[in-house]
Amino acid sequence: MSKDLEKYDKLVVFLLVFAAFVFAIGWWFAEEKSAPQYSSKIDKLMFDKDNKSPRLVLTLPDKLEPRDKNKVNDIEVDVFADIVSSNKKDDELDDEFFSVERLLMNVPNIFNLPNRKQTSKLKNVSIKEDLTEQTKSGLLLPVISANGEKPWEEYGNFVTTQPNFKKIALVISGSGQDEKTSKKMYKIFNSEVSMSFSPYTVNKKSNISEAREFGHETYIDLLLSSKDFLKEDSGPMSLVKNIKINDALNILRDILNTKTPVGGVVIRDGLANEDNKTILTTLLQEIKNRGLLVIDATSSKTVSSIEIEGLPRQVADVVIDKDMKIDEIDNALKKAETIAFNKGQVLIVSDPKPVALVALYKWIDTFSPQVSYEESKNINITKPFALVPLSNIVVE
Repeated sequence: MSKDLEKYDKLVVFLLVFAAFVFAIGWWFAEEKSAPQYSSKIDKLMFDKDNKSPRLVLTLPDKLEPRDKNKVNDIEVDVFADIVSSNKKDDELDDEFFSVERLLMNVPNIFNLPNRKQTSKLKNVSIKEDLTEQTKSGLLLPVISANGEKPWEEYGNFVTTQPNFKKIALVISGSGQDEKTSKKMYKIFNSEVSMSFSPYTVNKKSNISEAREFGHETYIDLLLSSKDFLKEDSGPMSLVKNIKINDALNILRDILNTKTPVGGVVIRDGLANEDNKTILTTLLQEIKNRGLLVIDATSSKTVSSIEIEGLPRQVADVVIDKDMKIDEIDNALKKAETIAFNKGQVLIVSDPKPVALVALYKWIDTFSPQVSYEESKNINITKPFALVPLSNIVVE
């Protein structure tokens, strides 16, 4: 009897296990059948395991049109010609086209400007050994030669101008940071336009050398600590606040180590006050001892108030470095013209922003051609301005 009960218990257990197995299989098939069918892996990734609302929605165009290589910004060149030659008013033309394409057409672009022919050549395109000092640390620095030759004079370019024309010295400061733009910039400006390079210039030696090949005098920027360090950072090659004198001298020597000719430094705007006047005095003395010139392009009077006997220097009359609106740049150039008429010369320092470069390029085109005083009697001269290299207006 006990054996029969034992068999019966095993049979019951087996049936329960079998029933559970069948139930599990049935449940699994039911879940699989009710699960959503995805047409792709992307669709499957968009939905979670519990078949809830999509977590991500991708919207793609129904058809991608191939880009025509003969078109500019997907608008055929002929369209531009038709619009320029037509007599239709702006409001009669397609608003959608002008909201984008016309805006792009008016964006300042120096690559649309034609190159100028080289107008003068430098006496020394490359570095002179007798004007060079190699330090123990391996730096190659400018120095006054044994017979008294100074780098700012030997690396400069003196040009003659008609006596009835006003001298315009233009320095493009901050050059070299965008190599492609800089290489184009050397070609679109007259050789008499000077270039001052950022300490952060890409391929400093080749950039400066190429500028000199086109006849441009070359200088290097000296950066002060930013006035608003929370918004701007002038970087590790600047005279940061509370810097030590030896560290400041090392920075100056590092930026002068271009291994190619530079005639001096352009001091850019930043913190210049009584707190760092001692440091600035030391740096100006070092610059003078190396036979270099100094351009003060700051908005402070601190640099110009430091007296260093025998230091070739000049204060920028007009600096274009902050407000880059067309109207403001035009006003700055009108101010430069007024100063030139009053003083006989003007020094302009400008950042290499495209909007400023294009405005300067077009402004130079408005200058009257240089003629003698006798010839000018028979010619209507409206802008008697002559471009000169920076070294031509410096006072030692």
